[in-house]
Amino acid sequence: MTYFRVFLPTGPTVRTVVFLVYEGAQLLDVSGVASVFAEAAEFMPEPPYRVVMVSEDGGPVTTRGGVALMTLPLATLTETDVDTVLVPGGLLQALGRLIARPAVQDWYKATAARARRFGSTCTGAFALAAWGLLDGRRAATHWQAADELARRFPTIAVDPESLFVEDGPVWTSAGVSTGIDMALALLERDLGRDTAVTVARRLVLQMRRAGHQSQFSAVLEAQGGGYADLVAWLGDNLSADLTLDALAARAGQAPRTFHRRFTADVGATPAAFVERLRLDRARTLLEAGRTPKRVAMATGFGSLDRLGRAFRRAYALSPSAYRALHAG
Repeated sequence: MTYFRVFLPTGPTVRTVVFLVYEGAQLLDVSGVASVFAEAAEFMPEPPYRVVMVSEDGGPVTTRGGVALMTLPLATLTETDVDTVLVPGGLLQALGRLIARPAVQDWYKATAARARRFGSTCTGAFALAAWGLLDGRRAATHWQAADELARRFPTIAVDPESLFVEDGPVWTSAGVSTGIDMALALLERDLGRDTAVTVARRLVLQMRRAGHQSQFSAVLEAQGGGYADLVAWLGDNLSADLTLDALAARAGQAPRTFHRRFTADVGATPAAFVERLRLDRARTLLEAGRTPKRVAMATGFGSLDRLGRAFRRAYALSPSAYRALHAG
């Protein structure tokens, strides 16, 4: 069995980030998020965060996958010690056992009431919901669990698309790796954009994703089908000739045959799929501060007018307005 410990810096300016760990929790929901906060200490004069893992009784807690995390008992921390407290995701059966523990519920609710912010990653939202902490709020969870969360807790406005959601002091993320995106947003809120960008680079993340971005990747959804090679090529060649005839020729099929088979395999027509890829890339470039005109050329729309029409059709706002809202 592998054990994982977290270094605990101390000091008057240190923010304590607490993970409520339980048997069967998803390891990446804890380790990925913890790594974001821990990494900030590598290039700052004083460690800005203290990462603590707690469980009801303390000691080693085995996560899903067999890695055990060393935890402190709940009683070790008082409510006033905690800046941020998070519940990681896991299988619903494992979460059910956590939810049913009265002492855990009492501790979490008391801590959340005093903490600056609280939340969950992935299916950890089910614990917050069961404890009444998401009533009347927007919340994210793993896309596979979104319908179930909405069914069990109809007072929650479940967002099945967003990577993470901030609603007042409550932060909830979607599936697994999106907890890292949420942690970077929390870090940016505390220490500024430059620090968050530096941490993302140190963790070799391709890009920082905003919370409003969708959990669904057009490329990822299509990578397992019969057109996986073509889909991968498309992602790297958005400014190329991507007309039906050109794509059919690349696939070695007649245009009508290609259109029929691609649509059945991918779930979208070739034209709709290409536009979705181009819009996904356009949003990323706009969030990075690129001008709409340059984005139109880089993503294959060819003109600002074509980009604008596609953008308004998909998001009901102009590329310029989107950039103003989301660029750092």
